[in-house]
Amino acid sequence: MAFSRQLYDCCSRNRLAILLLLAAFFATAAILFLVVPTLERYALHRYSVGFADGYNFIAENLANGHGYRWRADMAETMTREPGYPVLLAAAFKIVGPTTEAAYLLNLLLIVGIAPMLMVLAKRLTGDPRAPVIAALLFLFYPGTLISEARGGVEVLFVFVGFGFLLAFYWAEEKGGLWRYLLAGLAFGAVVEVRSTPITFPALLLVYVLFTGSGAKERTTAAFRVAVLVFGMGLVMFPWVVRNYILVHEFVPFPTIQGLASQEGLCICHNVSFGVDDVPVTREAGRRRGELARELGMRFEGVEYLQWFYDAHDEVAFNRILTSTARKEYARNPGLLVGCSAKNLFFNLWFLGKTWRVTKLNMLVQLPVLALVFYGLWIVWRRGDLRKMGILLIYAGSIAITHSLVIAEARYSIPVLAFLSIPASVGVTSIWDTFRVRTRPA
Repeated sequence: MAFSRQLYDCCSRNRLAILLLLAAFFATAAILFLVVPTLERYALHRYSVGFADGYNFIAENLANGHGYRWRADMAETMTREPGYPVLLAAAFKIVGPTTEAAYLLNLLLIVGIAPMLMVLAKRLTGDPRAPVIAALLFLFYPGTLISEARGGVEVLFVFVGFGFLLAFYWAEEKGGLWRYLLAGLAFGAVVEVRSTPITFPALLLVYVLFTGSGAKERTTAAFRVAVLVFGMGLVMFPWVVRNYILVHEFVPFPTIQGLASQEGLCICHNVSFGVDDVPVTREAGRRRGELARELGMRFEGVEYLQWFYDAHDEVAFNRILTSTARKEYARNPGLLVGCSAKNLFFNLWFLGKTWRVTKLNMLVQLPVLALVFYGLWIVWRRGDLRKMGILLIYAGSIAITHSLVIAEARYSIPVLAFLSIPASVGVTSIWDTFRVRTRPA
């Protein structure tokens, strides 16, 4: 009821803007179903459109009753979180295993994201204009359109992320441990879609311990974080049990961590200004393939992701890659600091497949980031920065994870979806300044 009432308030005060939102949805549908198929051949080598990251293979096997595996004759896999493949398999059951099924699913998710974004923006800013501006920034952001044109996890990841944040802010406002448990269940859904925000509870704990005004308040806040983690664990439990039955090991997270660590290290060593990313990542994939062959493992895939015929090989290979990267960082702590800084301050926001794409990403991303930082500065001057604390910690947890593994511009798209709220504050402030300066005396 509270969500519906807040959404109604946003819409009733911004009817013209709501018409713009509807126009944006229709424009998005036209882009997905008419423009993207025409440009797909041109854009494929610049931005990944169509199915990406192999989710469609798992989803198609699920839809055909072959289980959670890359190919029907292979072992079940733990490489990907189950959230998106299961949902995509349901779409394949209804529409068929086509890119149009992924486009339709993403479009429906976008329809769900916009109202959640508007309600959260109204709650955090108190400005009746900010919700619609934030939604328009998100909908027309080029990265959003590219994500919708990919059969990838990004749009669902943003959807469940906004659902979690609304549940958490509701728990903060109303209190009650059962509300924090619900928020924990929502966060578990986030982690089962993509596990990159897994550091959020730890960062949240540090935040509440530092901002609490006394021992009692800090203890209560820490207990709430524990309830949140418990709820997350309940959602993860079936996946962990399934993995244990499969390989008799505790595997809570996807077995792509090793690939991400090894490839991130290769990018850090070899990609710099003027150097393309594609040959570096292909070479990293070839090295992984050579290592798997030397270890006598049966697999498919050389240049990117290795698909194993034995789930035990998959787990062992992931462990070897992760351990190798950790040992290199341990031998050279300066390398860890340098790579993390490079990932956090440049690669995550701008790095593309080629240097030309990287420059284009800079042209697109820099104005957006400028709006975000300007909006945060305005919020800080108003003394309202603490209102956005949870939002910033959540977005920061995703960025921090990518600073330690692979960081490319496409991974910043979910982060910027949440940062569209402070960006909307920047837009309203610029607009107010413009109106004052152009107002007749």
